[in-house]
Amino acid sequence: MTAPLLVLDHDWHRSRAHLRGQRMRPPPLVAAGCDLVHDAERGRSVAVGGLAVIFGTFPATVEELRALAKSRLHLGEQQARELDAVFSNRLLAVWAWLPTRRQDLYLEYDRATGEDHLWLIGPGEGQHQMIDPSEPGDLDDSLLEALVLNGAAHWGGAGGLARLVERHGRQPLLVAAQVADHLEHHPRDPAATLDLARTAWPWLSTQDEAGWATISGNEHPWVQVQLGRLALRLGMLRAARLLLSATGAHEGLLGGAHIAPIALFDLAQACEALDDVIAAEQAFARYVAARNHDADAWRRLLFCRLRLGRFEVAEEGLRRYRGCGGKDEDLALQLVAAIVRGRWRLTERANVAGFLAPRLATTAALLPETLIDGALRRGPAEPDLRQRLRSAVAGLPAAAAAAALLTAPVLAELRADDQRTEIAATIAEVAVKAGADSGAARAAAESLVGSCA
Repeated sequence: MTAPLLVLDHDWHRSRAHLRGQRMRPPPLVAAGCDLVHDAERGRSVAVGGLAVIFGTFPATVEELRALAKSRLHLGEQQARELDAVFSNRLLAVWAWLPTRRQDLYLEYDRATGEDHLWLIGPGEGQHQMIDPSEPGDLDDSLLEALVLNGAAHWGGAGGLARLVERHGRQPLLVAAQVADHLEHHPRDPAATLDLARTAWPWLSTQDEAGWATISGNEHPWVQVQLGRLALRLGMLRAARLLLSATGAHEGLLGGAHIAPIALFDLAQACEALDDVIAAEQAFARYVAARNHDADAWRRLLFCRLRLGRFEVAEEGLRRYRGCGGKDEDLALQLVAAIVRGRWRLTERANVAGFLAPRLATTAALLPETLIDGALRRGPAEPDLRQRLRSAVAGLPAAAAAAALLTAPVLAELRADDQRTEIAATIAEVAVKAGADSGAARAAAESLVGSCA
């Protein structure tokens, strides 16, 4: 028997081939029921029955795939009855998706004879190779890799992962799966997650990022991503960015289907914290393409785009932020908090303040006094500083006053690379953009610079 009984041009095979060709992710495990029909004139043919996607089960070895087929996929009696169209037929066909190979390991089990046959199908349509189950080669490794990459639903939780480690050893993919599982269920305990990671990479520490860097390029991209997520939570920002950048390599390898969107969010956060705004903007954009209802992500993406001066897409970002339930008050608070942290350059503050202040409606009217309060909380100040700041912006509309205060060195010190001689001109330009008269804007800017000196 060199070819499957269910011919490769059947719709069920063709649908899998189409997904492979489009670099999309087929369902990891699919089972179908078929019968052999004997006709005096046409000879033997295959009559197809039902097809079902099997959730929460995936084999770790070739032998386990064969055992799954013969045990009716370990389904309970009630589940098996519900899939009668699959299990009541003579032949059980099973497709197991191998993502990095972009192939299916395909099995046909004949209940009448007790025989089963295996093929690798793909990656192209009609391509197939018969497999001797007694000599699986590296297929066992591919199945275990697929079990991990096809998602946490197949791991069986922490207990299931522990059993897999016991059976297959502390393979990097399995330990990385334990890291991912622990990060998911114990996000506030990265130290314990690090203890798990050290069972495979004992040199990892919270003191030296060089040890983390040795993993880059030497492990599976999915492994690098999980360790990068851990590094971020441990404050190892450069290591996190380096390892999480493997999301790009992994997307190219697997069509992006096996990178959890949260890993893109983590990459963006690491880049943002390291002031790599261009990379942060790109990662947040990739994240919202997968999770487009996350208001916080749209807010972060909006800030990145405004810092870069990408005003042509900022309106859309603000609309999407509000459409996801994001509130102007929260946006204003996050804007102030970001400026207080002191990471933004003067031009970036001007870009963000000049765009947002006039668009925050009633919130902008409350901002000037809030900003003045924030400036006074920075540290010991002259007794009349509040009055001087109020007087400086008194002649401006509320939105322009807010924009000017956000740009002036009121809430945070200027960065070393800011050109101090341009401060007043920049503040005035922002105030005009937010609705102020040019003369009043210049006067307010000069007064603010003097007050903050």
